[in-house]
Amino acid sequence: MRNTRFWFSLTALILSAGLLAHGEEKNGLLVTVGKVTLDRADQRPGYYYSTRIDRTEALKVTIKNTGFKPLAEGEVQWEILVRKHDSTIVESTSGKEKLQALRSSDTAEVVIGGAQVQGWRDASYNAKDTVEWQVTVLIDGKEMIKTNSTSGFDAIAKRAIKVTPPKK
Repeated sequence: MRNTRFWFSLTALILSAGLLAHGEEKNGLLVTVGKVTLDRADQRPGYYYSTRIDRTEALKVTIKNTGFKPLAEGEVQWEILVRKHDSTIVESTSGKEKLQALRSSDTAEVVIGGAQVQGWRDASYNAKDTVEWQVTVLIDGKEMIKTNSTSGFDAIAKRAIKVTPPKK
């Protein structure tokens, strides 16, 4: 029994770690994207054990040159979509960040965006806004890699409402 519990918890840990970051490799670049919480203003307002979720989340993008040749300076274009938990509204924020030149095996980290995520949680239910993203790395004006959190990102982005990102 004890051994089974150990393997179950180890498997759950490995699976949850795999869901926290998304990585993709193409054209000599390895891009890993994970969510980061910039600000947490959750509240427990009442007598009952419910929590109002109010957070500012961003993306931490790690870019590694896996090729043998150095890469020139470039830029990271990003778009973050927030699907509201209590309606059909989708909010969109986007922008560009400068990427430094990368020698072979060099890594650059960039924290991009900022999205307001809200919801609530109690003992039996959790309702929170969903964050979807798309990151594109351009070097010398050429698209090197484009990665999404979901395959239907472009369809969701078509109906999104543009908003300004919150201050970091």
